[in-house]
Amino acid sequence: MNEREINKLRNKFILMSTLTIALVMALMAGVILVFTVVTGRNEVRQTMNYIVAHNGYLFPSEAWNKNAAGSRSDANAASSVSESDSSRSSAVPGTAGSAGGSSGDSSSGVSSQDASESGGTAATHDQEESQETHIPFSLDEFLGIGDLTDDSEFKYSTRYFAVLYDQNGMASNVITSHISSVDEEEAEGLADQARKKFFHFGEIGRYYYQVSPLEGGGTIVIYLDRTSQIFTRMRVAYIAAILIVGGTLAAFFIMRCVSDKIIAPEVENVESQKRFITNASHELKTPLAVIRANTEMQEMLGGSNEWTESTMRQVSRMDGLIKNLVLISRSQEKEGAETLARIMISDIVKETVETFQSLILSEQKTLTMHIQPDIWLLADESRVRQLVLLLMDNAVKYCDDKGAIGVSLLKEGKKTKLVITNSYAKGKNVDYSRFFERFYREDQSHSEEGTGGYGIGLSVAEGIVRQMKGEIGVSWKDGVISFVCVFAAR
Repeated sequence: MNEREINKLRNKFILMSTLTIALVMALMAGVILVFTVVTGRNEVRQTMNYIVAHNGYLFPSEAWNKNAAGSRSDANAASSVSESDSSRSSAVPGTAGSAGGSSGDSSSGVSSQDASESGGTAATHDQEESQETHIPFSLDEFLGIGDLTDDSEFKYSTRYFAVLYDQNGMASNVITSHISSVDEEEAEGLADQARKKFFHFGEIGRYYYQVSPLEGGGTIVIYLDRTSQIFTRMRVAYIAAILIVGGTLAAFFIMRCVSDKIIAPEVENVESQKRFITNASHELKTPLAVIRANTEMQEMLGGSNEWTESTMRQVSRMDGLIKNLVLISRSQEKEGAETLARIMISDIVKETVETFQSLILSEQKTLTMHIQPDIWLLADESRVRQLVLLLMDNAVKYCDDKGAIGVSLLKEGKKTKLVITNSYAKGKNVDYSRFFERFYREDQSHSEEGTGGYGIGLSVAEGIVRQMKGEIGVSWKDGVISFVCVFAAR
């Protein structure tokens, strides 16, 4: 892992952490908003059902007061006439009525005072009860499905109007005493509109409506003002949006500050690996050189045999492994230090592939090239040559006996495609997703006798392609394995 990959890991960590926090906050805000809407609708349904049960009134006394209003007017008129006659008779002095009236006034004065005191006490008690705050303790009340009429402010906080229809569908009563913005004509019009709706409960403008049958026959339509609920939803939505945006930004900056400390162990681990590879490579070169020199001296003195040949093969393999490890270390150290230039990639690929012709012919294999001329690419020439060398070396090593190797380079729109293929009959059930893993070899038999690789070349090739902002892939079809590199124009 190089510096660029570490920075990508850091940015990915910041992005994923920030998105996770934002999603969690959005989910919580959504749950709160849904809960607010559901409980509000539950309260509305409870209120409407209560009004339906009382034939359009919040309390039964309202209906009785409306029916008794006429009789109270007649009684008041009769009482005023009686009081007028009484005042005229009491105006004559020395009469029995006057004396009786005087006596009556004395007694009535006491009783009136007592009544006033008792009435005042009762009023004060009612006032104290009305000032008590109703706190919901039950789950039903918390969810908006409890008995809302226990609240002393229920009557005064409910704004609605209702229209009652008889069995013939004619409006028999219009109740607008609990709302001032709607008159009887408007109430009837809105009620007719609600009766035409498919659903008997819903929302129209800033009102909830409900159409319900009455026990004695007929229908009642209720409109309940929901302005306060709209404002509540808007407040919840605005607060949630502010918290989500603010929380996401805060999380982003916090993650940026702490990400360096979080990935610091990984950076230290990478640097330790680089130092280990470099130091180990230098330390191993000396004993290998001694072993090679001693083996060569033994062959000069006693002649070559199977033991010395085996030793030399293993020394060659170890030397190749060390060189590949150094190659990995240097490829990571040169990250960002490459010199980009506009190069003729067609000529570079052709020249590099031609260096393998003698080796391919000696192994009785065939080479086919289809290189489109005049293809230019902004890249580092040494990187391109190294990439072609690694892929060609892999193709020659793993090509079947007397097989074919193919190289093609072509331009597809703004992209440049490099394809290197070789015969590989055993590749049908191979796990190609792991081909670019470091030190991975699918066919272990190739490692015998020093003909195979070390599982490093393809990993290095993948790193080069990524550094060139390209993509590399591998596939197998009809006995042929193909490595495809695609480079975008830059």
